[in-house]
Amino acid sequence: MVDHTRVTAAPLERSASWALMAQVLLTGALFAAVPYAASMVPFERIYIDGPYNAPHEQDPLYPVRTALIVAGLVIPVLALPFAFIGWRRRQTHPGPAMLQMSLLLSAFVIGWRNYPYYALGIYRAYLGEARVWDFDPVGLYPFRDARCLPFEVGVLLLYPIAAVAVPRIGYRLFHEKKRMTRAFAIGVLLSLATTVLAFASTPKYMFWFMD
Repeated sequence: MVDHTRVTAAPLERSASWALMAQVLLTGALFAAVPYAASMVPFERIYIDGPYNAPHEQDPLYPVRTALIVAGLVIPVLALPFAFIGWRRRQTHPGPAMLQMSLLLSAFVIGWRNYPYYALGIYRAYLGEARVWDFDPVGLYPFRDARCLPFEVGVLLLYPIAAVAVPRIGYRLFHEKKRMTRAFAIGVLLSLATTVLAFASTPKYMFWFMD
C-alpha cells in the first residue's frame, strides 16, 4: 500500500532542503566578503573636495565599493523567500527554520547596515586608521542622486527588529534544543552572535548615518 502522505511530503522536503542550501550559500558569500569590505579606507579626494564634490568616479575602488554596497542590499532580499519556506515548516522542523531566520536577520544587518559603512571606508577612519572627515552618507553613496528612503527606514528598523528577534530566537532555541541537531543549534547561535557583533563593532555608526 502506498503511503500518499509520504509521497506528497517528499517534494516538500526536497524544496525545503534546497531553500536552506540556497540561503546558506547567499549569506555565506555576503559574510565571506566582510573582511575585505572592512579593510577599505576612504577615497583620498574626500579630504580635499569634500564628500559631495569629490570625483568619486576617479576612485580606483569605486566599482568595487559600488558592487559591495549593491550586493549588501540585494543578497538579503534574495534570501527572503528561502527563509519564508523554512519558517512555514517551523512546527515540524524547528532547527532549519530558526537557522534560516537567524541567517536572514544577520544578512540584513550586515548587508544593509554594515556594508556601506565598511565599503566607503568609514569603519577604518573611525578606528583611527585613516583621517576622519565629514563623511556625510548622502555625498558618499554611489547612488546618492537616488537616495532611497525605504532603505534608510529599513536600516533604522533593524534596531528594534533585532532587539526583539535575537532574544526571541534564543528563547525558542533553548526550548526546542531537544528537537534539533547540534549543528543547527550551533548555526543559530553563531548567526545570533554575528548579528550582535555587527551592531557592537561599528564605532560612531549612528553619528555617521544620521549626519
